[in-house]
Amino acid sequence: MAYKREKGLLYVVATPIGNMGDITLRAIDVLKEVDLVLCESAKETKSLFHKLGISTPVLALYKDHSETPFANVLEQLKQGKSMALVSDAGTPGVSDPGSQMVRTARENGISIVPVPGASALTALLSVSGFQVNPTYFLGFLSEKPSKKRRELERAREIEGLIVFYESVHKLPRLYPILEELFPETEVLMGRELTKAFEEVVYYANPRELAKNPPNAKGEFVFLLNHRKKSLKGNSDSTDM
Repeated sequence: MAYKREKGLLYVVATPIGNMGDITLRAIDVLKEVDLVLCESAKETKSLFHKLGISTPVLALYKDHSETPFANVLEQLKQGKSMALVSDAGTPGVSDPGSQMVRTARENGISIVPVPGASALTALLSVSGFQVNPTYFLGFLSEKPSKKRRELERAREIEGLIVFYESVHKLPRLYPILEELFPETEVLMGRELTKAFEEVVYYANPRELAKNPPNAKGEFVFLLNHRKKSLKGNSDSTDM
C-alpha cells in the first residue's frame, strides 16, 4: 500500500539493523515522501538513502538547550510539514535518543505514526522458543560495573524473560556477574543479528557461556530465561 501524504505528522520509521532486505516498502515510501528526515547521524542515514535511492533532506537531531527543545523542528511540524524520525539502525526510541523527540512532539500536540520494522529485541525473542510473557527489557546495561550489577540484581526479582543489549568490550565483565546472579538460568545470545556473520547460540547456564564465549565482535543481545520452574511439560504455559 502506497504512502498517503498527510501534513504535520511525525513518522517513527524502523530501518535495517544489518540486512538491507529488512526495510519495508512502507518505510521506503514514507522516507521518500516526507519533507525532512530526523536522524542520529547524517552520514549513516545518507549512506542508507544512497542505497535505497532516497533524496529526502536529513537533519542530525540533537537536543538544544533552549527552553523548548527541538523548537525549530516543532514549528515546522505545526506549520504542516511532515517528518520521519530514524535511528542509525533499527527501531527509533528503543535504545537511542529518539524517545525524547517523540515525547516532546506528543507534548506539543503533534500526531505520531509508527512505521515498524527491524528490531534486535523482537528478532531474538522470535527464535527463543520461550514463553515471552512477561519480558523485561533493560536496553543497554550501564557502563559502570557496579551499576550494571545493580540493574541485573533488580531484574532478578522478576520471573520471566530478561533481555538486554551489551557492548562488545564489556563482555568480560558481564559473564562473572551472570554466573553469580543467574547460575541456573538458560541464556540465548544473539550476535550480529540479520548480518552476514549472525549467530544465535543457546547456553544451558552462564557457566557454559563463560567457558565457550561467542566471538567478541559485533553487536550483542542477551536473553535470560529467568523462571523458577521449567515450562517444559507445563500445560498452563500455552494458555492465551
